[in-house]
Amino acid sequence: MNKVCWRRGKNVLVGVCIGGVIVLLLCFSADTANGVRQGLSYACEMLVPSLFPFMVLSSFLIRSGLIESLGTWGGGITKRWFHLPPHTAGAILLSFFGGFPVGAKCVRLLYEQEKITAQQAEQMMLFCVGAGPAFLVTGIGTLLLHDPRAGGLLFTAQLVAGVLLGGLAGRLFPAKDQLPSNRRAVLVSRTAWTDVFLQSCSDGANALLQMTALVALFAMLSAMSERTGVCVVVKNLLQWCGAEETLAEHFYYILTEVTAACQRITQERDSLWLLAMAVGFGGCCVHCQVWAILGDLPLHKGRFLLFRVLQAFISSVIVYGVSRFHPLAVMAMADTNTGENVHIVWHSMTVTGTGALLLLSLLFVLSLQKRQRL
Repeated sequence: MNKVCWRRGKNVLVGVCIGGVIVLLLCFSADTANGVRQGLSYACEMLVPSLFPFMVLSSFLIRSGLIESLGTWGGGITKRWFHLPPHTAGAILLSFFGGFPVGAKCVRLLYEQEKITAQQAEQMMLFCVGAGPAFLVTGIGTLLLHDPRAGGLLFTAQLVAGVLLGGLAGRLFPAKDQLPSNRRAVLVSRTAWTDVFLQSCSDGANALLQMTALVALFAMLSAMSERTGVCVVVKNLLQWCGAEETLAEHFYYILTEVTAACQRITQERDSLWLLAMAVGFGGCCVHCQVWAILGDLPLHKGRFLLFRVLQAFISSVIVYGVSRFHPLAVMAMADTNTGENVHIVWHSMTVTGTGALLLLSLLFVLSLQKRQRL
């Protein structure tokens, strides 16, 4: 009886929330439309150029089987430190350098090919989530802070935090080393490399379509929250609880969408550690992107969020400690505190994206040569 009442009450609460959102959409239609427009602009100008090459590259490496060659040199470290099979070394590496959703895409493909178990996939998703150099060095370091060294510091902190959390996950939540007996690892078939490449492009496009929809949705919610005063309420509540003013000012955006948080934090002086915290946590928008890519793959969301909080804490502590003794890290924040609004202009071609495409082309040519020898 209690369960039935709880279920009905939950359904009523969800219905009331949906009705309230509809009313707000009608009352603040102009603000929500601007939010969606900003979200779509961000996705088209930033996500596609910086992440699409890595999404295609990761899918191509896994579907072609080339990624398993990385296990020959990184398998020992992967097995000893992360307590994972050697052939996951390439996926872990791509998750550290590719960006937030690339790790989830690699894990999903490995699971679909039955090369890892559901427990191993869940273990990998505890630490294979983080911003890559395209976002941190180019986006934040160069365009926002006008100092790529600050972006390099942020990326180094994220990388160290990811490695530490990977070792922690392997010791606290170790997965089985072998696949169940009723499952057999799927061998890479002799599919034409052109078909593998086209399938990889399709994988990347589908993943980016999901991400674009979520980015637009969270941008709309942020615009609605600003218009209704939710952000101010959150700030005042945190300040009443004793939180630092800078943290309280940007906490809502850190919690929801990482890009908006980074743009706002760069206007503050001596807050590089807060940038590391925002990037380390990722925001609910990034979390939903990861969950959408994983699909029906089982994942303990509470444990996942706990490791995101730990990643934010470790990254911010590293950056804070370095910035105390490295004046350039502090100067980068001071240079942006000019009172002018910072507008990011993302070009359709980035250095990282170009490098990824060149690497993919090289792998494609090498794979064709190998196939001709066979």
